[in-house]
Parts: sequence; C-alpha cells; structure tokens
Amino acid sequence: MKKLLWLYVFFFSLTTFAQVEFEAKVSKNSLGLNERLRIDFSMNADGDNFSPPDFEGFKVVNGPMQQVSQSWINGKVTFNKSYTYILLPTRRGNINIDQASIEINGQIYKTSPVKINVTAPIDIPKNPQDAPQISADEAIHLVAEVSKENPYINEPITVVYKLYFSYNIGITNWRELDKPKYNDFWSQNIDIKQLKVEEGTYKGEIVRYVVLKKTVLYPQKSGKLAIEPLSMDIDVEIPTHRRNFFGQYLTTQ
Repeated sequence: MKKLLWLYVFFFSLTTFAQVEFEAKVSKNSLGLNERLRIDFSMNADGDNFSPPDFEGFKVVNGPMQQVSQSWINGKVTFNKSYTYILLPTRRGNINIDQASIEINGQIYKTSPVKINVTAPIDIPKNPQDAPQISADEAIHLVAEVSKENPYINEPITVVYKLYFSYNIGITNWRELDKPKYNDFWSQNIDIKQLKVEEGTYKGEIVRYVVLKKTVLYPQKSGKLAIEPLSMDIDVEIPTHRRNFFGQYLTTQ
C-alpha cells in the first residue's frame, strides 16, 4: 500500500481566535475494568498553567503527553494544543473525571466533568482473526516538531521531521516528493548520517519513529510565516490476519 503524506508548518508572531474552546475528550464512555482509557484535554488557543483533575478512581498509566499543531487551510488559521493521559480504572461503577483548568490570555477556562461507566473485566480476543483490521491512516504519521512557535527575527529555531509508525506495520521504502521551502527564512540543514529507528509515544500509543530531517531556521521578518509542505511517498506493509499454507501471516501493500 502506498501512502502519500503532506506536512505544513506555520509560525505566528501573534495569533488571535474568535472564541476559546477547552474541552475533555475520551476514547470511550464505557469500558471494562481491565481496559485502558485515553483522555485528551484540548484547546484551540495557546495556554499556560494547565491543571489536570486528580483522576480519582483511575491509575495514570502514561502522561501527560503534549501535542501542538497549527495549520492554514483556505485562508483560515487553526490551532490545537492537547494534553493526553492514558488511564486504567481501579474500581467498577460510574466514575466522574473532574474538571481540568487552563489559563489563556489571563483568563481561566475549565472543562466539563466526564462520566465514565466501568464494568466487569471483558474478554479480550486472543485469536488474531478476531482482531480489528489496521488502517494505514491511523498507523503512520508525519510530524514536524518545532523548538519554538513564536520566535523573534533572526532567532534560531529547529524543525525536526519525524515519521511515527505502529509496531503492527512495516515500511519497505520511502522517498521525498516535495522538499520543504523556507521562504522568509535563512536555513541550515543538519546532516543525518544514518537513519535510526527508535521507540517513542504518539498520542498515548507506544510506536516506533525515525528522524528524517533536521533544519535550523532564522526568520527574516515578523508576522505569519509559512513553510511549504514536506510530502512523501511511503510503501507500507499491513498484516491481514490471514495465514498462508505454512501458517505464516500474510501482509498487503
């Protein structure tokens, strides 16, 4: 299976939003005692002094993990910042996850409480034939990590391009289709002599990743500066949960 990925990166000296939104999103509202719950506290404006709830009735397995993204689509700027936790329930019944709070532009915002129903432990399928099919869109992600989102003129910042991919898939080949263009920046590429696969997390999931590219940028003017996209053509192998005559799992490309 071939997958095309495009990545845009934007920088802003000052960003304003018509209405601030701060909410809690959960992966499910009902789960078994032996299942994990993911909760994202997301906002559409940059904030400080984030204060999570105490997660009474849950054990924090992982987190907080912070993600920041900005984009420009059809002339409209969108911003999202989130704090993610992976939780494991410690008891059955209805459990309330209390409010989280964040300070944005000097004002305190709070999420609404979330009610979770925890049932008895569930049977997790052991037969790979019963496992859900893997989606390439969910198993591979091209991400640009920026060292600073609001730099001054001539202040050096670093952009690191990472390819995250699930342990359940294989990548057989990739190539750049379009290189990023750094208009309004002075740029200096950092040589990566050998690509190295490492383990990390992406939105709470344990995955593998490889650093594809590192660049140091020096903004040459103030205001909103955009980097043209990095796009890649990637060959992906996805397991089908079917076996051949010899009992080996088959994959599809």
